[in-house]
Amino acid sequence: MIKRGFFSQKTNFLKIVILCFLILISALITNLFAYSIDTFFFKFEKSVFHNGQYFSIESLKLLQFFNSIGIFIIPILLYSYLTDLNLKFKFNFKRQELLLVCGIIILSYPFISYIYELNQKINLPEWALSYEQRAEQLTREFIKMDSLLDLGINLILIAIIPAVGEELLFRGYLQESFSKWLQNAHLAIIFSAFLFSAIHLQFHGFFPRFILGILLGYLFFWSGSIMIPIFAHFVNNALVVIFSYTSFINYSSVTDYKTTFVHALFSFMSIVLLLFLLYNVIKNRKNYKVNLD
Repeated sequence: MIKRGFFSQKTNFLKIVILCFLILISALITNLFAYSIDTFFFKFEKSVFHNGQYFSIESLKLLQFFNSIGIFIIPILLYSYLTDLNLKFKFNFKRQELLLVCGIIILSYPFISYIYELNQKINLPEWALSYEQRAEQLTREFIKMDSLLDLGINLILIAIIPAVGEELLFRGYLQESFSKWLQNAHLAIIFSAFLFSAIHLQFHGFFPRFILGILLGYLFFWSGSIMIPIFAHFVNNALVVIFSYTSFINYSSVTDYKTTFVHALFSFMSIVLLLFLLYNVIKNRKNYKVNLD
C-alpha cells in the first residue's frame, strides 16, 4: 500500500500531472459505473436532449451525481493523501461565524442578481448563446420537483455535493497552491475564483459566480477552515433549490423581480458590514486560542 505523502517531495509540475491523472481516471471509472447502472437497472423515458443524444432527466441526475464525485471529491481526497496536502478540515469555528455566513449569503442576493442582470447584457457570439440556452433549459429540467423526495435529491445533487467537491478543489487545493506559488493570498483568491467561474461554462453567469468565488475565497482565507466556504456554498445553492421547489408546488414561477441599483448598493454595503463583523469574530477567536496556548 502506498504510504501517505508518498509524492509530497515531488515538484509542483509533477503534482499537477498527478492530480490531472487522478481526475481523468476517477471520472472515467465513475462515468462507466453510472452508465452501467443506468443501462442495466433503469429504463427511464428519454425526453431531454443533451450532448447530441436523448436522456431521461433521471439518467442525467445519476450521471451528475457520479460525475461530481468522480471529478471533484475522489481525486482531491486521493491527491491529499498522496501528497500530504492539508485540506484544513477544522471545526473550531463558533456558531456566530455560521450565522454571519448565512447572513452574508442571503444579503448578497440582490447584489449578485444585479451583477447577473448586467452580465446578461453582454452580447455573446451565436455558438455561446446557443450553448447558454441549452444549459438554461437543462437547469430548468433539473430543478423541477414534484415531491419532497425530489427536493431531497436536488439538495444532494445541487447543494451538498458541489459545495463539498468544488470547495475542496478550488479553495482547498487551487487557492492554497496559488498562494504558495505567488506568495500573495489575494491574487490566489482572484485566480481560483476565475477558474471556479470559468469551469462552469455559463457565460451569462460568469461575473456573479466570479464574485461568489472571491467571497468564498476570503471566507477560507480568514477562517483557515475549508468547512466555512463549504457551508457558505451549500447555503447559497440550497436556497436556490428550496425557492425553486416552493414556486413549483404552488404552480407558479418565481416573481420576475428586477434588482435596482439602490437594492444592489444596499446589499453590497450589508455584505461589507457583515464581512467586517465576521473578520473580527474570527480574529478574536484566533487571538483567544493564541492566548490560551
